Amino acid sequence: MVKTLVLFDQIYNIPKAGRKEDVYLRYLKYLKERVKGFPDTSLEIKKLRDFDKRFEVSISGPEEVFMYNILKKEIGNIKEFKDIDEGAIYQGNFTDVGKVGFGLFVDCAFMNPKVEVLLNLHTLREQLCHGKEKSLKQIIEAYDFIDHFPVYVKILKTDKENLKVQGELAPITLDLFKKILDENLEAVFLSGETKGQFKKAITRKGHFRDIITVKRFGFLENMVLLKEDSNAPGIISHIGTYLENCKFSALRPKRIRQLFN
Repeated sequence: MVKTLVLFDQIYNIPKAGRKEDVYLRYLKYLKERVKGFPDTSLEIKKLRDFDKRFEVSISGPEEVFMYNILKKEIGNIKEFKDIDEGAIYQGNFTDVGKVGFGLFVDCAFMNPKVEVLLNLHTLREQLCHGKEKSLKQIIEAYDFIDHFPVYVKILKTDKENLKVQGELAPITLDLFKKILDENLEAVFLSGETKGQFKKAITRKGHFRDIITVKRFGFLENMVLLKEDSNAPGIISHIGTYLENCKFSALRPKRIRQLFN
């Protein structure tokens, strides 16, 4: 029996014609690195779905159930809207940042129908700026939020009739921001390239000594936490030309603290 799975990762920075197959091969390699040890079980990419840019994969062989569960745990997968649990925590990415003034939307791969989680402005104020009456624009600029910025959200309320979901940032995301503030560290977020390419660019440009750790949130979403006194905008300007078509954001404690005044 063949099992199919639609994975969480979105593939949105596809090279121009002639290199599209490279993305498929790189992603398949990325998956197989996470499911080593199953030589008799096949893993194949069936297609890249047009409407949400997610890969559908097929798994067949004697260990297909084990491989299926590993991919769900390591990569994540789409989830049915009807199965969303209030109080549960889900991984997601910001989408359409700054398009509305009443909150931020998070794509957690909820499907059938496709629904995004709303973090309303009141909640964002309480969690990100000590309840200060700051505008959404001020919050976005202070944290340098961009599309595909990775967050974990806790579901507060689901409205099945009107197809709406409301949430708040989960502790794992708030702890990252707290670490940056408490230890006075800067961070660089990259959207659009793999962890390996990100590390190569940093190393090639001589910034490896500035790194504490590189955290992968998805195939194309990675964040590097920098050592104290390292400058995130400076590193972005230095490596940006090496990583074409990628988007960067800089988390800077000094800028975030201005929200608390």
